[in-house]
Amino acid sequence: MARAAKKFLNVKYTDREMAKRLGAKWDPSVQRWYCPAGSPLATIFKWRAEAVETKSAVKHVAQNENFEFDLAG
Repeated sequence: MARAAKKFLNVKYTDREMAKRLGAKWDPSVQRWYCPAGSPLATIFKWRAEAVETKSAVKHVAQNENFEFDLAG
């Protein structure tokens, strides 16, 4: 069975604790955060895929005055 490619996130250093709470994991081999299958963040990737299919532009997937996540291309 083929492993799904990791979905990497661009997480600001100051937002790393929020990323952890939302289920992101750190990959030390590439020094990047990623979204594991089954995490709350996986739902965001599903929404993003649906938005791309409908040609909607999605730059920020989560944002408020305390944190901001961008999806890595």
